[in-house]
Order: sequence, then C-alpha cells, then structure tokens
Amino acid sequence: MNRVASRTVLAFLLITTAIAVPSVSWFMAYTREVALEAAQIEETPRLLAESTAQPLADRVAARLEALREAESRRPFYHYQHLCHDPKGASEGAAVFPSPLAEGSADPLVWAHFQIDAAGRLTLPTLSDTSPDAAQRALRDELQPASPACLALLREHRPAPAQMKSETMDAAAYEQNLHAARIYADIKSGKAVLRGQQTGSQAATATSAPVQIHTGPFLWHTVSIGDQPRLMALREVRTSHGGLAQGFVIEAAAMADLLKRSRLPAQFLPGAPAGPTEAAVAVKPAAWRVCIDPRGDIAEARANAVARREEFMSLFLQVVLVAVFVDLWVVALVWQSEHLAQQRSQFAASAAHALRTPLAGLRMYAEMLAEGLGDPARARDYAQRIAGEVERLARVVANVLGFSRLERGKISVRPEPGDLAAAVRASVARQQPALVAAGARVELVIADDLPPARFDRDALTEILQNLLDNAEKYTRAAGDRSIRVALAPAGAGVALSVAEHGPGLPPEVRRRLFRPFARGVGRDTPAGLGLGLAIVRTLARAQAATVDYEDATGGGAVFTVTFPSAAA
Repeated sequence: MNRVASRTVLAFLLITTAIAVPSVSWFMAYTREVALEAAQIEETPRLLAESTAQPLADRVAARLEALREAESRRPFYHYQHLCHDPKGASEGAAVFPSPLAEGSADPLVWAHFQIDAAGRLTLPTLSDTSPDAAQRALRDELQPASPACLALLREHRPAPAQMKSETMDAAAYEQNLHAARIYADIKSGKAVLRGQQTGSQAATATSAPVQIHTGPFLWHTVSIGDQPRLMALREVRTSHGGLAQGFVIEAAAMADLLKRSRLPAQFLPGAPAGPTEAAVAVKPAAWRVCIDPRGDIAEARANAVARREEFMSLFLQVVLVAVFVDLWVVALVWQSEHLAQQRSQFAASAAHALRTPLAGLRMYAEMLAEGLGDPARARDYAQRIAGEVERLARVVANVLGFSRLERGKISVRPEPGDLAAAVRASVARQQPALVAAGARVELVIADDLPPARFDRDALTEILQNLLDNAEKYTRAAGDRSIRVALAPAGAGVALSVAEHGPGLPPEVRRRLFRPFARGVGRDTPAGLGLGLAIVRTLARAQAATVDYEDATGGGAVFTVTFPSAAA
C-alpha cells in the first residue's frame, strides 16, 4: 500500500470512528428509552383500567339503585295503561291514563311491563285497541321472556316480611281491575253521575277491602331476542291472583353512562374475570363493568411508532450528512496526498528531465572549451549542444504550460488559416532534433483541405508534445518512423501522429490525458507526464478534440480534429 492510500485509509478510519461512536451511543440511548417507553405503554393504560373499573361499577350501581328505589315507590296500578287512583279527589267512576302511558321519564328504562297469572304480557304504553306498531313490536319482543320472568319470581320469592302490604277499597280495586271497560263506558256516555255507582260498584259496595302485597324489585338477567338484558322484577299478590311487574334497562343509555369513563367500558353479564373488570351490585343478578385499555395501548403504540419513525428519519439524515462529510474529508485528504505525491514525482521527474540535457550540455561544452575530443567533430558537438538546448527548452515549456494549466491561464486565439502550411513549418522546425535522436518523420497531407480554425502557437506546442512522445516511445522499436498526416474529417480537419512503439496498456488509457499520467514499466521513458494533458487542454481551448487509438500493426495514433473555418 502506497503512502497516499495508507494516509487516506487512516483518515477514513479516524473520521469514521469519530462519527460512529457518538452515533451508536445516541442510537443505543434512544433504544433504551424506547424499551422503557414500551413497558410504560403496556402498563399505564392497564393500571388506569384497573383503578377505573371499581369506581365506575360503583357509579353504575348507584344509578341503578336510585332507579330501583324510585320504581319501588311506584303503585302497582301504574303498570297498566289505564288506572284509578284510590287517593284521588274524584268520586264514582274515575279512570285516567297511567303516568307510564307515554313511556318512562328516565332514559335508563327501555320498557315497563306487567305479566298476569296466565303469562300475558302488557305494556303501560299500549292499550288493547292502540294502533301503535312500534309498541306492539316491543310487546311481541318481550312476550317470549314472560315464562323466564315468572320462573325467576318463583325462584326468588321474597319472605312475607319483605312484602309491602296495603289495603284498597273494593270499589277502587274494581275500577283498576276493569279500568279499560270503565274507560270505554265513560267514552260512550254510559258513565253515571257524580256520587252514583256502576253495576260493578253496586255489586262490590258491601265487599271487604282488598289486601295487596307488593314485593321489592330485584335485578335479574333475562334473554330478550337472544341478548342478555338486565331487568328488575317484583311480585304483586292480591286475593284475585298474582302479577309480575318489571322494567328493562336501555342498553344505549347504559352505554352513554359508561362513556363518562376515561377508557372504553362495557356493561356485561357475568362475574368479573380480571383486574380490569368490577362487579356491579345488582343482586341477585351478576353483571360487571369491563374496562378495555387496548384502545389507549394501541394509540400509545401508534404515537410511539410515530416518534420512533421521526427519530429514525432524523438519525438517518444526521448519519447520511456525517457519512457525506466523512467521505468529503477523506476525498480532500486523498486529493491533498495525491497532489503532494504528484508534486513530489513532478519535482523528481523535472529534476531528472533537466539533469539529462544539462549533463549533455556540460559535457560537450567542456569538450569544446578544453579542446578535448576530435577537433574535426566540433560542428557535431555544437549540434548536439543545440539539440540538448532544444530538449531543455521543451522541458521548460512543458513546466510553464502545466503552470498555466493549473492557474487556468492558458489562452489561445483560434483563427481561420492554412493548417497544412502551419503543420509543415512546425514539423520542419522539429525534424532536425528528431532525426538526430534517430527518428524519421513522414508528412502526409491530403489535397483540397478545407480551411480550419486554429491557434498557430498552440498548434506548434501540440505537435511538439506529440512528436516528442512518439520519439521517446519508439526508441526500442525496430521501426522508428513517425507518420504525421492531415486529412478531412467531417466538418473539420484531422491531424494525426502515428508511431510504431509498444502501444498503451488498458490501465494507462483510462488516465491518458491526466497530468503526470505515465506508464509504470521499467522500460517507460523518462518524462514529466504533462505533454498529453497540455495537448488536450490546448485542443479544447480551440474547440478541437483529441482521440487515441491503437495503430495497425502495433503502436499508437493520436488524432487532433480541428473545426473548419466555416463552422
């Protein structure tokens, strides 16, 4: 692993650790908090349900007991549609609708009813001739429960001491017993004058008073329409037979009463089955209040999930930003280290590139100055000095060109011109140095080339770098010829430089035109790796393009395509 990679990896590990440690700590702390919150989510509503169940059951029981006591004070004759009040001021025939004829004033009562000894159920809200379909349907719904009601009264018959006894005048009792017929007589005009008696009254005028024994209301569970319903039943005993009276609790009104609870609650038959249920005192029936904490638990869970999602979204955003910063900083470190390594390589390559021509200059200059060597070859020594100077100039030019490239100071002025003439002049100027280095240049220019837009100085620098590269990479080749060609190419003119060197391996092609890009083999010629980067920069500045391809039979071909003057 090279120095750039090792330092980059070290920076990555340090920054990643600096991000991971607080991120993991933050996540773990939140995870613990979520675990505690989850336990509270399950526990808090359950504890609330347990603490709410009994007070709510007591409140329901108190409400039902108040209703039971109020109904217990109600006279037995109110449970029929028409009745006679023996304590009223009217004398003679006096029958009026029951206070329950219009229904109960208490919303908790669904229906009042009365069952005679034959099992016939009647409603105080319904007369025998009433056309009220709703009340008839209610009576028909309650009628199947009559046997169960009578059976419960027989099973829970109160002791004589628990019965409330009263004495009623025989005539008054007779009017309550035959209230419907008397009411019909009054309506038909058969009623007697005030103070007179009807036939039935006359028959009972000398009869003894009637003893009426009324038992207390007791709560029972009876199925009505396959649904268990809570109702209160009492027994009424007279010398003329017994009656069963009762009222049924309205389920909707009970549900409204339970809505006052903080948590959802239900009023259900049976004994309590858990800590979130409590018995309601409605003896001898068994009913309970059931508190359901699942709604609050589900709501709390939903809120917890929403908060968890918010946290995860924030956490991921923070982590992503941190990772981005991590990668950005690592990229900066890598770039900084890479540039430092490139500059170090550049300095070493520049020193080597400068040392070689300077050594040649020094050697031939000393030979001429001290009269060493063959005097007849003095001209040859001078030419070699000129070649080394030219070589040194190219190195300096590339260094200056790269400096301009880094500072973005490369400036060209492409103008329409004769590209062929400019290429001939540039090749002619460089050919002696190439020939002296052992290379041979072949110039091929197509006829009828269109005018092109180019910068003459930039063209010279492009050709100089391409030819210099071709000369260096063909030093070990059997064929050291370099072919420079100009040919039309679409809407422009293509300048190509082909050589017969070893070509370029794939790993080099990917970074071919980058600064300092050079081969890594032992046979790679010395150089700065700046020539092709300068070529591409100068070409782009003229709206030209640079391409590379393998030459037929081996070697490389670089092609610079200039736009036509008409484009």
